[in-house]
Amino acid sequence: MARSALLNTDTEDLKELLSNGKSYAVPPYQRDYSWKREHWEDLWDDLETVEQTREDHYMGAIVLESIERKHFGVIDGQQRLATLSTLILACVDYLYGLADDGEDPAANKERAALLESSYLGSKDPASLRINPKLKLNRNDDDFCQLNVAQRKEPLVGLRGLRGSERLLWECYCFFREKVAEKFSRSKKGQDVATFVGEIIAERLVFISVRVQDQLSAYTVFETLNARGLELTETDLLKNYLLSLAERLSRSQMDPILRQWARITARVGVAGFPQFLRHHLNSEREYVRQKQLFKTINRDITSLSQVFGLLDRLEKGAAWFEALGDYENEFWLDFQGAKEHVRVLNLFHVSQHVPLVLAAKDVFSDPQDITEVLRYCATVSVRFNGVSRRSTHALEEAYNSAALALRREANPTLALARKELRSIYIADEEFEADFSGLRLKSKGILGKRLRYLLAKIEKQRSGADVSDEAMSATVEHILPENPGEAGWEHFTPEAHDRSYERLGNYSLLERNLNQRIAGNADFSQKKLAYSQSQYALSKELDQLPEWTEDRVIKRQREMAKIAKSIWSMGP
Repeated sequence: MARSALLNTDTEDLKELLSNGKSYAVPPYQRDYSWKREHWEDLWDDLETVEQTREDHYMGAIVLESIERKHFGVIDGQQRLATLSTLILACVDYLYGLADDGEDPAANKERAALLESSYLGSKDPASLRINPKLKLNRNDDDFCQLNVAQRKEPLVGLRGLRGSERLLWECYCFFREKVAEKFSRSKKGQDVATFVGEIIAERLVFISVRVQDQLSAYTVFETLNARGLELTETDLLKNYLLSLAERLSRSQMDPILRQWARITARVGVAGFPQFLRHHLNSEREYVRQKQLFKTINRDITSLSQVFGLLDRLEKGAAWFEALGDYENEFWLDFQGAKEHVRVLNLFHVSQHVPLVLAAKDVFSDPQDITEVLRYCATVSVRFNGVSRRSTHALEEAYNSAALALRREANPTLALARKELRSIYIADEEFEADFSGLRLKSKGILGKRLRYLLAKIEKQRSGADVSDEAMSATVEHILPENPGEAGWEHFTPEAHDRSYERLGNYSLLERNLNQRIAGNADFSQKKLAYSQSQYALSKELDQLPEWTEDRVIKRQREMAKIAKSIWSMGP
């Protein structure tokens, strides 16, 4: 696409947006009207400030798709445009009310008609209904044109309306009351027309972004990074997919919309693009974030493909949800999987998802899937947690592993291990990296430290130790703030090098730490260590002193143990 065709931008007020015969339509399956009272109140307060200061008020960006010469699709901005149209409608309604009450009737009817044709639409001479300048989505437009625009009370009452219909009617009622309150003293139609023409229409300023198609809109959206935009990446993806089903009747469309709602309820609206990309990367060659919409736009072009994609997404959504929550009951069917998912959550890893989504399709035995999760957790501890390599290589490696499993007629766990070797930190490197590892004892790093120490303790003592279940505290052998006596072996520089090394940490019962150890010198701390049930502390009682060399040696010993704990196997 030529750069000049990607987008055009202008700074426009409402009068410029709605003038010269321009009209706008919200795509049929874009989300419904959702602004509430707090939004209407904020807009009204802004208008009163503008009226006092006579300064322009920035209303944000709106993204428009060029459909015909003067007709645009509203990709982003429908909430603001719909609300402002409703406000102007309330002003027009007030002018007609003044005329009906005998207040300068001819002039006020003329003012109302001019405002109506300028900002809302022209009346059809046969039906006397307005051909609107703004057409809302499939769910909201009928109600907006037949009830709100006609000032016709809903026959079913507010409780009988759908959520967005009720909001549209309440919006109209809110501004009708505000306008009546504002102009009740003067009752001058000229003041109302001035408020619309000089304040609402000329002082509210938009950045109008006009694009050629939805692919361009997606590119613009990524560039703007969603700041200030009402629409989300999920909305854009949904609009495209459902546009392929536009010929269906409403009853035929309802199951699709319900399926979409089930999927997004599981993965979250904000998380849907990431889930979709993980899904694609479990089935096809690697897709980068910036290629997501283009890939869908290219590969999903028919209604049958939409149905197939949604079915696969719904199946994968349960897995994606569960992979983000190790406490999910989903894992009760996969013995041992909860712990591996917990580790992946602890190290904030997500790149493994495509491999797991592929594994669920190719392995029938739940224990095989649990073993794949173990591989992923092991890789993550080595790659992310200890060796701290750049995560750039992870996504492509997991994508490659997922595709290898799908291509193989009889996929095996050995094949999965083989495919992950490129991101599995080799023993020699891992041991060296572990030997130099430093971690803070607070926050998320503190939780990871506690996990590493508990696993080493379990290996050393043979006891069933869990960082979640144990009551031990993480003990600094060399305190973070040591006293003046007892730590002469550590210069200030040596202290800074040592106190956050893994070799300087241990596990100690809370009461022993508080009652005996604390910031005491090493000889005093040994009294607590000798009483501890934890091997990592009890072994310290045999040392005559604590030095920087001891910290380094102890951590090297830990690294040798770690190498066997976090092993994927041959």
